[in-house]
Amino acid sequence: MRGSRHGTTIPSVKQRTRGKPVSSDENEVRRVESEWGDAFERRDLAALDRIMSDEYILTDPLGNVRGKAESLAALETNQVFFESTKSDNVDVRINGDTAVVTGRSTFKGRYKGWSMAGKYQYTDVLVKRSGAWQAMSSHVTALGAGNLRLRVGLLVCGLLG
Repeated sequence: MRGSRHGTTIPSVKQRTRGKPVSSDENEVRRVESEWGDAFERRDLAALDRIMSDEYILTDPLGNVRGKAESLAALETNQVFFESTKSDNVDVRINGDTAVVTGRSTFKGRYKGWSMAGKYQYTDVLVKRSGAWQAMSSHVTALGAGNLRLRVGLLVCGLLG
């Protein structure tokens, strides 16, 4: 794919995942995840506002918990900046009107001016409302040295600013 946070290629309904046919809901969730990743890279706040439910909650790699408004404000003010993202190992599980998505992402970007380049594991929860899938929550964990780099950067930024 073209480097989206949330997807590789969107499988056709004929493709199989875990030995089962891919459902139209799974295809739609994968499409929304891909669009969401693209919107982060483009800083498309209107698309992010539509994709993220008003109740959206993010737990970031540093353990900070923030809502939709704080998440969008961090992008708008360049507190968080994504240069590129690419995902793999994406798994989508549907249970009624709820989808749980897990995957691994490679990010290039900055958090409060400090590099957040590295690999991350994420879990997203989406719900289907009035026929449309929206993100309810995300939990992102830094893999390897990424978490330490972010913590040191945050400490340094706090001491300097």
